[in-house]
This record gives sequence, structure tokens and C-alpha cells, in this order.
Amino acid sequence: MHRTIVLAISTVALTAAGSAFADSPKLKGAYGFTGTAACLVAPGHIPADSNPNPGTPLPNSGFKPSLQPNDATPGGTQSSFARSFSVEGIRTFDGHGNGTVKGTVVGIVTRPTPGPGGYPNFPPSASGGDFSFSFTYTVNPDGSWDSAMVPGSYSETFTSGPRMGQTAIVDAIPPLHGMVSQDGKTLIAAHLDPVVETHVFSNGDAYPEICHRSRVFIKLQDTDDDDRGRGRD
Repeated sequence: MHRTIVLAISTVALTAAGSAFADSPKLKGAYGFTGTAACLVAPGHIPADSNPNPGTPLPNSGFKPSLQPNDATPGGTQSSFARSFSVEGIRTFDGHGNGTVKGTVVGIVTRPTPGPGGYPNFPPSASGGDFSFSFTYTVNPDGSWDSAMVPGSYSETFTSGPRMGQTAIVDAIPPLHGMVSQDGKTLIAAHLDPVVETHVFSNGDAYPEICHRSRVFIKLQDTDDDDRGRGRD
């Protein structure tokens, strides 16, 4: 009898714990974040001064199935380069699987860069800008969470560097996967797979790239009702 009672109590406790964990934490409100990233960019290369089809990647741009740049051939001109950047901003969760991101970015492009001659062709540089996008998200029963950018929602404006005054879009930032702290006030996230994304600039440049990103988020305020925290994206 005693063993039966203990098993029954254990079963109820485990069921309750599992149910509570599945329901909580429910991501809602504003989270501040910082993070770093780096990208391998494969813009391709042609003997011209500019992109003949502005906004469209060059035919020899992008990546092979091996995730190496398409123009990485023996004896050929290789135009791939690396860029890295840090970000700071606020990610707002609406509590129903949707949200917005606004932030700032500071980045550098180091040697070697494409050139000399042909397109693209530019020296190393640094830059800064502002960006925003919308996203969807889910919180999983195991305490992890997943997020995906809403296609077409990304926008970026350069505030310093050689692209100052230009804008840019990204077709789709790859999904993020992360974990939620027990109290729901701290999140972490990163990409789990290398995925090709395309960065398109207002001057006509269109560069396929593969990036890795990591983010840490902290809760900025409580949003127990639907009105608190609105307008702070």
C-alpha cells in the first residue's frame, strides 16, 4: 500500500512539473541583448565596374555543396572575404509567438578583400548602422526556444563607414535556437547550422554569405499585462 501511494504521488508530481515547465516560462516583454557574429561572404567576381544586374547576385557568387565559395577554383580569381560585427539592441516578445527587434551594429571588414580590378573591389573598412526586423518564436517543453525572422522584414541603414547613407536588406536570417533560464529572465541563442543568406544593398551589391551568430538576452522589465512595455521595441 505504501509503495502504491508513493508511486501515485510521484506520478502526480512529475505530471505537474512537466505541465508547469511546458507552460512556463512564457516569453513576453522586452529583452536587451548583445552578441557577436562573423560572415564568410562569397560575392563572385567579374571584369566590370559594377553589378550589371543591381540587386541580383553574380552568376559565380554563392557556395558549393561543400560550403566553399563557387569561385574557389585553382588558378582562378577568388573574391571571398570575411566580415565580423557586434550588436546591441532590444528584442520584444509579445507572449503569443511574435516579436520585433531593433538594434545597432558595428562591424569591420579585414584583409584580404576583393581586388584589385574588376567587381567587387574595395579596401578594408569599418562601419556602423541601425537595423530592425520582425520574428516568430516558440518555447519548447524542454526549456529551449526557437526563433525565425519574418521574410522581408529586415532593414538596415548605415550611419558610418564607406556605405554611410545606404540601406540594406537580408532575405532571411537563419533560425536561432537557444535556452531559457529557469526564471525566464535570461536567454541565449545561436545558429545550429550554416545557412546561406543574401545581403542586398541599395547601391546594387548583392552578396551571398554564411554567418555564425550568438546572442545573450536579459529581461529589461516585467510585462504582466498587455499594456506595459508596448512601444519599446
